[in-house]
Amino acid sequence: MMKDFLLLILIFPTFLIAQDFELKNVNAAQIRKEIKSTGEELDPIYIYLTNNYKPTSERESVQKYDYLDYSICAFEQEFENVIKYSTKSCQEAGGITNTIQLPKIQKSSITNWIEKIYKAELTDIPNVWNSDQTIYGPEGGEAGCYYEIKENENNYTIENYCGC
Repeated sequence: MMKDFLLLILIFPTFLIAQDFELKNVNAAQIRKEIKSTGEELDPIYIYLTNNYKPTSERESVQKYDYLDYSICAFEQEFENVIKYSTKSCQEAGGITNTIQLPKIQKSSITNWIEKIYKAELTDIPNVWNSDQTIYGPEGGEAGCYYEIKENENNYTIENYCGC
């Protein structure tokens, strides 16, 4: 009886992983090319999502800068496979924060995806993982882009911050 219970506890978590969802391949060179061709500060994560997944909502919770051209500085959007994305860069010198929520998959798939999407960033600063592979950022805590993985019951949330 106890063996059956322990076996169930060990096997059950594998059923929580979204077996039918896989992150599509990151084409870092293509994303970098798109960013450079526009001359705008575009987020590689958002480009990746729009190139690989169908939006299931319009941009929501849109905020605009109070100055310059009143362009969009924050919004949220949902994509197929229950992917949620949000971005915020409304403070003048506050950097940019992007959040992506993905279905539960193998953590190694998430870490590999982060490493590949980071190669699309327009930076040459090398990033490293912390000891438990939850934070990927510049060694020594320098300015640059950081990715933090937060595991939830049914999904992963990846917070990406780029700034000084």
